[in-house]
Amino acid sequence: MEVEKKEHNKIYGIDSLYYFAETSEDYDCVYMDILDMVEDRKAQFERKEIEYSNKDIIIRVNDIPLEFLGKSEGFNWFRDDRELFKVGFKGSESNRGLHNIRVQLLGNGIYSFGLNDMLHLVNDGLLKDLTTNHFPITRVDLNCFIQANLKFITKDMFSSRKRTYTTISEISNKNGLETLYVGKEPFKLRLYDKMKELQKSSKKLLMYEYFLNNGFDNKEDINVFNVEFQMHRRHLQQFNIDTVKDMLENAKRLFEFAMNDIRLIDMNSVSKSVLEHNKHNALTHSIWEEIKNNFSLDGFLQNPLPLERLKRKVSIYDSSKFEDDYKTLLRRAFLNQLVIDNEYILSLTQDAKESLTKYKSNAEFKDRFTIVELIHEDGKKENLRLLEDGKLIKPLQTQTVSILSDYDLLVYLDKVTETQHLSEFYKDIFYVAQKEAIKRGLIPNLTPSEVHDED
Repeated sequence: MEVEKKEHNKIYGIDSLYYFAETSEDYDCVYMDILDMVEDRKAQFERKEIEYSNKDIIIRVNDIPLEFLGKSEGFNWFRDDRELFKVGFKGSESNRGLHNIRVQLLGNGIYSFGLNDMLHLVNDGLLKDLTTNHFPITRVDLNCFIQANLKFITKDMFSSRKRTYTTISEISNKNGLETLYVGKEPFKLRLYDKMKELQKSSKKLLMYEYFLNNGFDNKEDINVFNVEFQMHRRHLQQFNIDTVKDMLENAKRLFEFAMNDIRLIDMNSVSKSVLEHNKHNALTHSIWEEIKNNFSLDGFLQNPLPLERLKRKVSIYDSSKFEDDYKTLLRRAFLNQLVIDNEYILSLTQDAKESLTKYKSNAEFKDRFTIVELIHEDGKKENLRLLEDGKLIKPLQTQTVSILSDYDLLVYLDKVTETQHLSEFYKDIFYVAQKEAIKRGLIPNLTPSEVHDED
């Protein structure tokens, strides 16, 4: 009897998206207002003889704050203060061959809110009344995160009939593959060790939560690779894809074509002589077929959230962001002539320390349930949890806690508190929600002794 091979955990999505926005008749006036706001902010610092950098220049467009990044290729570039997206504005008279607005959606936004919600925030919020709702696409990175060890892959294992894909570069170490590129713009494959990349990334906690909420194992030593196809406008036009909407409607076709165009082959499926002269006759590797045949964006594309909820600050914080915020607060204080000295800063620091006490639990929990597959009359299968007391429960639906309102977060925390003892997975879900609630000041951060005293 042949044993059915278990498929790997996979998350399909869009890792990056760049596009233009065709501007409306109202755009020119707003663009002049943007330039005026930038110059006014610069003048405020210069009058007070205060040194400043581009990111100190903060303006508002349709009630969304933007940090000035500088000028490049004729565009004045800005980034929102939560680092969800970048947007460039230029005058209608300069470089008429390009549209006046360029947008780049960043990973913080895509993996916190989802692509649809980010398009909603930028196109219907920030750019409201400034566009004709025509958004020509310039680049998209279609990808698959797969929980599998792909370190065995080498550049010799790829085959394509097109000469444009013969450009292959590989970065490996003694443990195997780290990063591999096949092809060049306007179309190329990038395959890399995602966990290795995240070791020094500011997005580490965000992506950990994203993987956890999408069913990946939560151990630190897991293997997660990213199979990513970078497609620029010239490549997309071959498929009659002009806009962001066209791309979303044809994403599956694009991805499957890319997987067929650049194939990972099974080196053992043909002889060595065939590999040397007719590599394309080799069979496609099974893991490549698995990735190709299961592509779907249904889970990745979420329903739009209300704009006001989207505008709430995302809880992604590191030392670099703290330093920027700290300097911004001090500058604001100096501009408003507040009395700030070292003694005052030290007293605030002490107050903050006394309000927080770190608590780390080393408790280990074993699984206290058995997975049961229930088959309904209509043939639909459902996985349930059989507890030690004989009770059947449904698996908990995890949430991206950073986008929940305070009320929804507390409700969710109550639910995960009741199930945290069931397994390591449920325990980690609880800690993610608890950490977010502590950050927002919704619950106290108590030590074990404080918890005991309250009892």
